[in-house]
Amino acid sequence: MLTQEKIKIDRLVGGPFAYLLNLATRVLGFLLKRDHRFPQSPGVICVAKFTGLGSIMAATPMLQALKDRYPKAIMVFISSRKNSPLLERLGCIDQWLYVSENSFVAIVGTTLGLLWRLWRLRPTLYFDLELYSYYASMVATLSCARNRLGFYRKSTRVKKGLFTHLVFFNTAAPVHQLYLQLARTAGCQAPPAGLEPGPLLLQPADREEAASVLGGWLQPSEKLLAVNPNASDLCLERRWPEASFVQSIGELLEKLPNLKVALVGSPEEATYVAGIAAELSRYGGRVRNLAGELSFGGFLALLQQADCFLTNDSGPMHLAFALDRPTVALFGPGHPLHYATKNAAHALILYEPVVCSPCLFHSDLPPCAGDNQCLQLLRVESVVTACRALLQAPEIVQPDSLPQVWQPLLQPHQVVGAGDQPLGRVILRHHQT
Repeated sequence: MLTQEKIKIDRLVGGPFAYLLNLATRVLGFLLKRDHRFPQSPGVICVAKFTGLGSIMAATPMLQALKDRYPKAIMVFISSRKNSPLLERLGCIDQWLYVSENSFVAIVGTTLGLLWRLWRLRPTLYFDLELYSYYASMVATLSCARNRLGFYRKSTRVKKGLFTHLVFFNTAAPVHQLYLQLARTAGCQAPPAGLEPGPLLLQPADREEAASVLGGWLQPSEKLLAVNPNASDLCLERRWPEASFVQSIGELLEKLPNLKVALVGSPEEATYVAGIAAELSRYGGRVRNLAGELSFGGFLALLQQADCFLTNDSGPMHLAFALDRPTVALFGPGHPLHYATKNAAHALILYEPVVCSPCLFHSDLPPCAGDNQCLQLLRVESVVTACRALLQAPEIVQPDSLPQVWQPLLQPHQVVGAGDQPLGRVILRHHQT
Protein backbone atom coordinates (compact mmCIF):
# COMPACT_ATOMS: atom_id res chain seq x y z
CA MET A 1 0.00 0.00 0.00
CA LEU A 2 1.12 3.55 -0.69
CA THR A 3 1.87 5.78 2.27
CA GLN A 4 -0.90 8.24 1.47
CA GLU A 5 -3.43 5.39 1.29
CA LYS A 6 -2.39 4.20 4.74
CA ILE A 7 -2.69 7.73 6.11
CA LYS A 8 -6.25 8.04 4.77
CA ILE A 9 -7.28 4.71 6.28
CA ASP A 10 -5.66 5.66 9.56
CA ARG A 11 -7.67 8.86 9.78
CA LEU A 12 -10.98 7.54 8.49
CA VAL A 13 -10.96 4.23 10.36
CA GLY A 14 -8.35 4.62 13.07
CA GLY A 15 -9.49 8.03 14.30
CA PRO A 16 -12.99 7.02 15.49
CA PHE A 17 -11.69 3.79 17.03
CA ALA A 18 -8.94 5.71 18.86
CA TYR A 19 -11.52 8.03 20.45
CA LEU A 20 -13.63 5.07 21.58
CA LEU A 21 -10.56 3.31 22.96
CA ASN A 22 -9.58 6.49 24.74
CA LEU A 23 -12.94 6.58 26.51
CA ALA A 24 -12.64 2.91 27.51
CA THR A 25 -9.14 3.35 28.95
CA ARG A 26 -10.24 6.34 31.01
CA VAL A 27 -13.07 4.31 32.53
CA LEU A 28 -10.80 1.34 33.22
CA GLY A 29 -8.15 3.64 34.61
CA PHE A 30 -10.62 5.09 37.07
CA LEU A 31 -11.80 1.61 38.15
CA LEU A 32 -8.43 -0.19 38.31
CA LYS A 33 -6.17 2.64 39.55
CA ARG A 34 -3.02 0.81 38.48
CA ASP A 35 0.43 1.77 39.72
CA HIS A 36 2.41 3.38 36.91
CA ARG A 37 5.71 3.88 38.64
CA PHE A 38 8.61 2.55 36.58
CA PRO A 39 9.89 -0.84 37.78
CA GLN A 40 13.51 -1.48 38.70
CA SER A 41 13.70 -4.58 36.50
CA PRO A 42 11.19 -4.66 33.62
CA GLY A 43 10.93 -8.06 32.00
CA VAL A 44 10.01 -6.98 28.46
CA ILE A 45 10.49 -3.58 26.81
CA CYS A 46 8.73 -2.88 23.51
CA VAL A 47 9.71 -0.12 21.08
CA ALA A 48 7.43 0.51 18.08
CA LYS A 49 8.28 2.39 14.89
CA PHE A 50 6.33 1.18 11.90
CA THR A 51 7.70 3.43 9.14
CA GLY A 52 10.90 5.25 8.28
CA LEU A 53 14.36 3.71 7.95
CA GLY A 54 15.88 7.00 9.05
CA SER A 55 13.71 7.17 12.16
CA ILE A 56 14.67 3.62 13.10
CA MET A 57 18.34 4.49 12.77
CA ALA A 58 17.74 7.60 14.89
CA ALA A 59 16.23 5.38 17.59
CA THR A 60 19.38 3.30 18.08
CA PRO A 61 20.90 5.56 20.78
CA MET A 62 17.62 5.26 22.69
CA LEU A 63 17.69 1.47 22.35
CA GLN A 64 21.24 1.38 23.68
CA ALA A 65 20.34 3.69 26.56
CA LEU A 66 17.48 1.35 27.52
CA LYS A 67 19.82 -1.64 27.29
CA ASP A 68 22.32 0.07 29.57
CA ARG A 69 19.64 0.95 32.12
CA TYR A 70 17.82 -2.40 32.01
CA PRO A 71 20.43 -4.99 30.91
CA LYS A 72 18.29 -8.00 31.85
CA ALA A 73 15.18 -6.87 29.99
CA ILE A 74 14.16 -8.40 26.66
CA MET A 75 14.18 -5.69 23.96
CA VAL A 76 11.39 -6.17 21.40
CA PHE A 77 11.07 -3.95 18.32
CA ILE A 78 7.71 -3.67 16.53
CA SER A 79 7.63 -2.49 12.93
CA SER A 80 6.51 -3.10 9.36
CA ARG A 81 7.88 -6.32 7.88
CA LYS A 82 9.56 -4.34 5.10
CA ASN A 83 11.95 -2.93 7.73
CA SER A 84 13.12 -6.39 8.82
CA PRO A 85 16.41 -6.34 6.84
CA LEU A 86 17.48 -3.23 8.77
CA LEU A 87 16.20 -4.24 12.20
CA GLU A 88 17.85 -7.63 12.07
CA ARG A 89 21.20 -5.91 11.45
CA LEU A 90 20.98 -3.85 14.64
CA GLY A 91 22.76 -5.51 17.52
CA CYS A 92 20.70 -4.04 20.38
CA ILE A 93 17.38 -5.85 19.68
CA ASP A 94 16.47 -9.27 21.07
CA GLN A 95 13.18 -9.95 19.26
CA TRP A 96 11.25 -8.55 16.31
CA LEU A 97 7.50 -8.41 15.77
CA TYR A 98 6.20 -7.40 12.36
CA VAL A 99 3.03 -6.19 10.67
CA SER A 100 2.49 -6.69 6.95
CA GLU A 101 1.32 -3.58 5.07
CA ASN A 102 0.70 -5.22 1.70
CA SER A 103 -3.06 -4.67 1.94
CA PHE A 104 -5.76 -3.62 4.39
CA VAL A 105 -6.63 -7.28 5.00
CA ALA A 106 -2.96 -8.07 5.67
CA ILE A 107 -2.72 -5.21 8.13
CA VAL A 108 -5.78 -6.42 10.07
CA GLY A 109 -4.66 -10.06 10.13
CA THR A 110 -1.06 -9.41 11.15
CA THR A 111 -2.14 -6.83 13.73
CA LEU A 112 -4.31 -9.42 15.47
CA GLY A 113 -1.33 -11.77 15.49
CA LEU A 114 0.86 -8.99 16.85
CA LEU A 115 -1.54 -8.28 19.71
CA TRP A 116 -1.68 -11.97 20.61
CA ARG A 117 2.12 -12.05 20.83
CA LEU A 118 2.16 -8.89 22.92
CA TRP A 119 -0.41 -10.28 25.38
CA ARG A 120 1.77 -13.35 25.81
CA LEU A 121 4.91 -11.24 26.30
CA ARG A 122 3.19 -8.93 28.82
CA PRO A 123 5.52 -5.95 28.30
CA THR A 124 6.21 -3.66 31.24
CA LEU A 125 7.35 -0.69 29.14
CA TYR A 126 6.04 0.21 25.69
CA PHE A 127 7.56 3.09 23.68
CA ASP A 128 5.60 4.34 20.67
CA LEU A 129 7.87 6.42 18.42
CA GLU A 130 5.12 7.36 15.98
CA LEU A 131 3.72 10.85 16.31
CA TYR A 132 0.60 11.12 14.15
CA SER A 133 -0.62 7.54 13.78
CA TYR A 134 -3.91 6.54 15.43
CA TYR A 135 -3.10 2.94 14.57
CA ALA A 136 0.20 2.98 16.44
CA SER A 137 -1.43 4.58 19.48
CA MET A 138 -4.13 1.90 19.56
CA VAL A 139 -1.59 -0.92 19.28
CA ALA A 140 0.32 0.62 22.20
CA THR A 141 -2.83 0.75 24.33
CA LEU A 142 -4.06 -2.72 23.37
CA SER A 143 -0.65 -4.16 24.27
CA CYS A 144 -1.86 -3.76 27.87
CA ALA A 145 1.62 -2.62 28.91
CA ARG A 146 1.52 -1.07 32.36
CA ASN A 147 3.56 1.95 31.22
CA ARG A 148 3.03 3.28 27.72
CA LEU A 149 5.17 6.18 26.57
CA GLY A 150 4.59 8.29 23.48
CA PHE A 151 4.81 11.72 21.90
CA TYR A 152 2.37 14.57 21.50
CA ARG A 153 2.77 17.72 19.48
CA LYS A 154 -0.15 20.15 19.46
CA SER A 155 -2.73 18.57 21.70
CA THR A 156 -2.85 15.74 24.23
CA ARG A 157 -6.61 15.32 23.95
CA VAL A 158 -6.52 11.94 22.20
CA LYS A 159 -3.25 10.55 23.48
CA LYS A 160 -3.73 11.52 27.11
CA GLY A 161 -5.97 8.54 27.70
CA LEU A 162 -4.13 6.07 25.50
CA PHE A 163 -0.70 6.62 27.07
CA THR A 164 0.48 6.82 30.64
CA HIS A 165 3.40 9.17 29.89
CA LEU A 166 3.71 11.74 27.13
CA VAL A 167 6.65 13.84 25.96
CA PHE A 168 6.42 16.90 23.71
CA PHE A 169 7.78 16.27 20.20
CA ASN A 170 9.72 19.36 19.17
CA THR A 171 10.15 19.34 15.39
CA ALA A 172 12.99 21.87 15.75
CA ALA A 173 15.14 19.43 17.75
CA PRO A 174 17.22 16.47 16.53
CA VAL A 175 14.95 13.45 16.39
CA HIS A 176 17.43 11.08 18.03
CA GLN A 177 17.55 13.42 21.04
CA LEU A 178 13.75 13.39 21.23
CA TYR A 179 13.82 9.60 21.34
CA LEU A 180 16.47 9.76 24.06
CA GLN A 181 14.23 12.09 26.03
CA LEU A 182 11.52 9.42 25.94
CA ALA A 183 14.00 6.91 27.35
CA ARG A 184 15.08 9.42 29.99
CA THR A 185 11.47 9.56 31.13
CA ALA A 186 11.69 5.86 31.96
CA GLY A 187 14.74 6.33 34.15
CA CYS A 188 17.62 6.12 31.67
CA GLN A 189 20.63 8.31 32.25
CA ALA A 190 21.74 10.71 29.57
CA PRO A 191 24.12 8.74 27.30
CA PRO A 192 27.66 9.80 26.52
CA ALA A 193 27.90 12.75 24.17
CA GLY A 194 29.46 10.55 21.49
CA LEU A 195 26.58 8.08 21.35
CA GLU A 196 25.07 8.40 17.90
CA PRO A 197 22.86 6.36 15.54
CA GLY A 198 24.26 3.00 14.45
CA PRO A 199 26.11 0.76 14.05
CA LEU A 200 24.94 -1.60 11.33
CA LEU A 201 26.07 -5.22 11.32
CA LEU A 202 26.97 -6.38 7.81
CA GLN A 203 26.95 -10.09 7.08
CA PRO A 204 29.44 -12.01 4.89
CA ALA A 205 26.72 -12.61 2.29
CA ASP A 206 26.21 -8.84 2.01
CA ARG A 207 29.85 -8.26 1.11
CA GLU A 208 29.86 -11.19 -1.29
CA GLU A 209 26.87 -9.73 -3.14
CA ALA A 210 28.52 -6.32 -3.45
CA ALA A 211 31.78 -7.90 -4.60
CA SER A 212 29.96 -9.85 -7.31
CA VAL A 213 28.36 -6.64 -8.58
CA LEU A 214 31.46 -4.48 -8.47
CA GLY A 215 34.02 -7.11 -9.44
CA GLY A 216 35.30 -6.68 -12.98
CA TRP A 217 33.54 -3.31 -13.31
CA LEU A 218 35.21 -1.16 -10.66
CA GLN A 219 39.00 -1.21 -10.85
CA PRO A 220 41.23 -0.57 -7.78
CA SER A 221 42.40 2.75 -9.22
CA GLU A 222 38.86 4.02 -9.81
CA LYS A 223 36.56 6.02 -7.55
CA LEU A 224 32.94 5.01 -6.92
CA LEU A 225 30.12 7.53 -6.61
CA ALA A 226 26.82 6.00 -5.46
CA VAL A 227 23.76 8.09 -6.25
CA ASN A 228 20.29 7.85 -4.69
CA PRO A 229 17.91 10.19 -6.58
CA ASN A 230 14.86 8.84 -4.73
CA ALA A 231 12.63 9.73 -1.80
CA SER A 232 9.73 7.85 -0.23
CA ASP A 233 6.18 8.48 -1.38
CA LEU A 234 5.46 10.20 1.94
CA CYS A 235 6.91 13.32 0.34
CA LEU A 236 8.20 13.06 -3.21
CA GLU A 237 9.01 16.77 -3.00
CA ARG A 238 12.24 15.68 -1.27
CA ARG A 239 13.64 14.68 -4.68
CA TRP A 240 16.14 16.99 -6.32
CA PRO A 241 15.07 17.44 -9.99
CA GLU A 242 15.93 14.58 -12.32
CA ALA A 243 17.61 16.95 -14.79
CA SER A 244 19.85 18.29 -12.03
CA PHE A 245 21.02 14.80 -11.13
CA VAL A 246 21.77 14.06 -14.79
CA GLN A 247 23.73 17.29 -15.25
CA SER A 248 25.69 16.86 -12.02
CA ILE A 249 26.65 13.26 -12.73
CA GLY A 250 27.62 14.17 -16.27
CA GLU A 251 29.90 16.99 -15.14
CA LEU A 252 31.54 14.76 -12.53
CA LEU A 253 32.19 12.03 -15.09
CA GLU A 254 33.76 14.54 -17.47
CA LYS A 255 35.96 16.15 -14.82
CA LEU A 256 37.03 12.91 -13.12
CA PRO A 257 38.13 10.33 -15.72
CA ASN A 258 38.69 7.66 -13.04
CA LEU A 259 35.12 7.94 -11.72
CA LYS A 260 32.33 5.38 -12.01
CA VAL A 261 28.74 5.90 -10.91
CA ALA A 262 26.26 3.43 -9.44
CA LEU A 263 22.61 4.49 -9.41
CA VAL A 264 20.71 2.84 -6.55
CA GLY A 265 17.11 2.47 -5.41
CA SER A 266 14.46 -0.01 -4.36
CA PRO A 267 12.51 -2.20 -6.82
CA GLU A 268 9.61 0.28 -6.56
CA GLU A 269 11.97 3.09 -7.58
CA ALA A 270 13.60 1.23 -10.46
CA THR A 271 11.43 2.82 -13.17
CA TYR A 272 12.22 6.36 -11.98
CA VAL A 273 15.95 5.62 -11.77
CA ALA A 274 15.87 4.03 -15.23
CA GLY A 275 14.88 7.40 -16.67
CA ILE A 276 18.00 9.00 -15.21
CA ALA A 277 20.15 6.09 -16.41
CA ALA A 278 18.81 6.52 -19.94
CA GLU A 279 19.88 10.18 -19.94
CA LEU A 280 23.40 9.09 -18.98
CA SER A 281 23.68 6.30 -21.55
CA ARG A 282 26.28 8.27 -23.52
CA TYR A 283 28.79 7.47 -20.77
CA GLY A 284 28.47 3.76 -21.47
CA GLY A 285 29.81 1.38 -18.86
CA ARG A 286 30.91 4.15 -16.51
CA VAL A 287 27.32 4.35 -15.20
CA ARG A 288 25.44 1.31 -13.86
CA ASN A 289 21.80 1.25 -12.86
CA LEU A 290 21.55 -1.02 -9.81
CA ALA A 291 18.10 0.12 -8.69
CA GLY A 292 16.11 -2.95 -7.70
CA GLU A 293 19.11 -5.20 -8.34
CA LEU A 294 20.56 -5.34 -4.82
CA SER A 295 19.24 -6.78 -1.59
CA PHE A 296 19.21 -4.50 1.43
CA GLY A 297 22.44 -6.04 2.72
CA GLY A 298 24.06 -5.87 -0.70
CA PHE A 299 23.24 -2.17 -0.89
CA LEU A 300 24.83 -1.59 2.54
CA ALA A 301 27.99 -3.38 1.46
CA LEU A 302 28.14 -1.39 -1.78
CA LEU A 303 27.56 1.83 0.14
CA GLN A 304 30.42 0.93 2.47
CA GLN A 305 32.76 0.77 -0.53
CA ALA A 306 31.57 4.01 -2.12
CA ASP A 307 34.03 6.89 -2.08
CA CYS A 308 31.09 9.32 -2.04
CA PHE A 309 27.31 9.03 -1.74
CA LEU A 310 25.05 11.64 -3.32
CA THR A 311 21.51 11.42 -1.96
CA ASN A 312 18.29 13.19 -1.22
CA ASP A 313 17.05 13.43 2.37
CA SER A 314 15.84 9.83 2.68
CA GLY A 315 16.34 6.51 4.44
CA PRO A 316 19.54 5.61 2.52
CA MET A 317 21.05 8.91 3.68
CA HIS A 318 20.74 7.78 7.30
CA LEU A 319 22.32 4.45 6.44
CA ALA A 320 25.28 6.30 4.94
CA PHE A 321 25.58 8.38 8.11
CA ALA A 322 25.57 5.20 10.22
CA LEU A 323 28.32 3.71 8.03
CA ASP A 324 30.23 7.02 8.26
CA ARG A 325 30.53 7.34 4.48
CA PRO A 326 31.45 10.62 2.75
CA THR A 327 27.99 11.92 1.85
CA VAL A 328 26.49 14.87 0.00
CA ALA A 329 22.93 15.17 1.33
CA LEU A 330 20.31 17.38 -0.30
CA PHE A 331 17.65 18.83 2.03
CA GLY A 332 14.52 20.82 1.19
CA PRO A 333 11.11 20.06 2.76
CA GLY A 334 12.85 18.71 5.87
CA HIS A 335 15.30 20.69 8.01
CA PRO A 336 18.85 19.35 8.48
CA LEU A 337 18.74 20.10 12.20
CA HIS A 338 15.92 17.61 12.74
CA TYR A 339 17.34 14.59 10.93
CA ALA A 340 21.05 15.13 10.32
CA THR A 341 23.42 13.62 12.86
CA LYS A 342 26.78 14.86 14.03
CA ASN A 343 28.36 11.42 13.63
CA ALA A 344 28.30 12.05 9.86
CA ALA A 345 31.83 13.38 10.09
CA HIS A 346 32.32 13.43 6.33
CA ALA A 347 28.87 14.68 5.34
CA LEU A 348 28.22 17.87 3.41
CA ILE A 349 24.61 19.00 3.70
CA LEU A 350 23.20 21.35 1.07
CA TYR A 351 20.14 23.32 2.08
CA GLU A 352 18.50 26.52 0.84
CA PRO A 353 16.34 28.01 3.65
CA VAL A 354 13.33 29.28 1.69
CA VAL A 355 10.44 30.74 3.70
CA CYS A 356 8.19 27.66 3.41
CA SER A 357 10.85 25.17 4.54
CA PRO A 358 10.57 23.01 6.49
CA CYS A 359 7.04 21.96 5.57
CA LEU A 360 7.54 18.22 6.06
CA PHE A 361 5.45 16.97 9.01
CA HIS A 362 3.85 20.40 9.34
CA SER A 363 1.39 20.16 6.47
CA ASP A 364 -0.52 17.30 4.82
CA LEU A 365 0.05 18.88 1.42
CA PRO A 366 3.26 20.80 0.69
CA PRO A 367 2.50 24.52 0.20
CA CYS A 368 4.32 24.40 -3.13
CA ALA A 369 1.95 21.73 -4.50
CA GLY A 370 4.95 19.87 -5.88
CA ASP A 371 6.94 22.87 -7.11
CA ASN A 372 9.77 22.26 -4.62
CA GLN A 373 11.76 25.47 -4.98
CA CYS A 374 13.68 24.58 -1.81
CA LEU A 375 15.45 21.87 -3.80
CA GLN A 376 15.32 23.45 -7.24
CA LEU A 377 17.37 26.34 -5.82
CA LEU A 378 20.22 23.98 -4.99
CA ARG A 379 22.69 24.65 -7.78
CA VAL A 380 24.35 21.93 -9.82
CA GLU A 381 27.63 23.78 -9.30
CA SER A 382 27.30 23.39 -5.53
CA VAL A 383 26.57 19.67 -5.73
CA VAL A 384 29.42 19.01 -8.16
CA THR A 385 31.87 20.98 -6.00
CA ALA A 386 30.82 19.12 -2.85
CA CYS A 387 31.07 15.70 -4.52
CA ARG A 388 34.48 16.48 -6.00
CA ALA A 389 35.74 17.62 -2.61
CA LEU A 390 34.69 14.37 -0.94
CA LEU A 391 35.88 12.18 -3.79
CA GLN A 392 39.31 13.76 -3.87
CA ALA A 393 40.16 14.58 -0.24
CA PRO A 394 37.32 14.13 2.28
CA GLU A 395 39.65 14.46 5.26
CA ILE A 396 40.62 18.07 4.44
CA VAL A 397 37.27 19.43 3.26
CA GLN A 398 36.39 22.82 4.76
CA PRO A 399 32.56 23.02 4.63
CA ASP A 400 32.45 26.80 5.05
CA SER A 401 34.42 27.19 1.82
CA LEU A 402 31.79 25.37 -0.25
CA PRO A 403 28.67 27.03 -1.73
CA GLN A 404 25.24 26.30 -0.21
CA VAL A 405 26.63 23.93 2.43
CA TRP A 406 24.49 24.21 5.54
CA GLN A 407 26.41 25.14 8.67
CA PRO A 408 26.67 24.01 11.35
CA LEU A 409 25.89 20.37 10.65
CA LEU A 410 24.18 19.98 13.99
CA GLN A 411 23.71 22.21 16.99
CA PRO A 412 23.90 20.26 20.25
CA HIS A 413 20.62 19.73 22.08
CA GLN A 414 20.60 18.66 25.69
CA VAL A 415 18.49 15.81 26.98
CA VAL A 416 16.34 17.35 29.68
CA GLY A 417 16.82 15.66 33.03
CA ALA A 418 20.46 14.74 32.55
CA GLY A 419 22.33 14.11 35.76
CA ASP A 420 20.53 15.51 38.79
CA GLN A 421 18.43 18.03 36.89
CA PRO A 422 14.66 17.68 37.30
CA LEU A 423 12.59 16.65 34.34
CA GLY A 424 10.34 19.65 34.75
CA ARG A 425 7.29 20.15 32.56
CA VAL A 426 8.50 18.50 29.37
CA ILE A 427 6.89 15.25 30.53
CA LEU A 428 3.14 15.02 30.90
CA ARG A 429 2.16 12.15 33.14
CA HIS A 430 -1.37 10.88 33.08
CA HIS A 431 -1.87 7.55 34.82
CA GLN A 432 -4.41 5.31 33.22
CA THR A 433 -4.83 1.60 32.74
